[in-house]
Amino acid sequence: MSNRLRAPWSLAAIALTLLAGCAAQMQPVADFGASANHLAAAYKPFTSGLEDSCEQKQRYVALSTPGNYDDEVVWRDAAAFCAQFRQAGAEAEALGDGLAAYAVALVKLSGAKPTVFDRDIGHVSTQLGTLTHDGAPVIPSEDLNVATKVLRATALLVEEGKIQTLARSTLQDNQGPLEVVVNAMKRYADKVYDHQLADTRAILDGEHAGLVTASNAAAGPDVPRVLPWRLAQQSLRADIDANKQARAHVAAFDEAADALLKAHADLIANFDTLNGVKKLQLVQDFVAKVQALKAGAEL
Repeated sequence: MSNRLRAPWSLAAIALTLLAGCAAQMQPVADFGASANHLAAAYKPFTSGLEDSCEQKQRYVALSTPGNYDDEVVWRDAAAFCAQFRQAGAEAEALGDGLAAYAVALVKLSGAKPTVFDRDIGHVSTQLGTLTHDGAPVIPSEDLNVATKVLRATALLVEEGKIQTLARSTLQDNQGPLEVVVNAMKRYADKVYDHQLADTRAILDGEHAGLVTASNAAAGPDVPRVLPWRLAQQSLRADIDANKQARAHVAAFDEAADALLKAHADLIANFDTLNGVKKLQLVQDFVAKVQALKAGAEL
């Protein structure tokens, strides 16, 4: 990769501003791009979390399984069993990379400094991938590859300086591919990742019910006997809360993803009036949902 491509994006933005004066005032585009890039970053934990949640489920199942128990063996077996989901997570990550590449390109073309998520802007991967789970595609791989390539092709043209000003046609050409990629991200989040979280939560709830029963003490002398079970509830409760937060993160992501597609369409519809406009309502709605997603993840 050349030094020019590794230079801070802010320097590239300055150069683009000099080359494309009218684009320097496209604040809604800059804010949209920065927020879309952050949404792609917020999606990344879903890709590794699939395998993590699977392993957690397997470990808790082992706790309730009759027979000998060796914690080291349980962890090793859980990791081996859940490795089957690693490829699905890696392929899903390629979707987020495609979205991020396009989002950063829009920020650069806007010529404006984002008012939100400015520090998240950086160079992103242009590798391609397909999305499957258990051998079956979440959406047709050909459609997904075409859509992802379109987004990344636009990003590459911007990086190479072959596109220096933003045109309505650029947004229009990417609206369809953007819908394919974002909807595929949602389907992975909902049908694969959240489904795994729900399966794990069912096991956690069953374990919790058992610990509550085992923690009952009819009289004072019985308390020392049940104390380990009561202490075990604290660790289990932390895992349940983390699972609950992860599922809430998925729901918030879905809302932000829907708002992203509406905001992008609104940029197209209002393209002729973007110069000098500080805010666009649907873009602001999208920004707000991404900010709420970030706040929820930091709780």
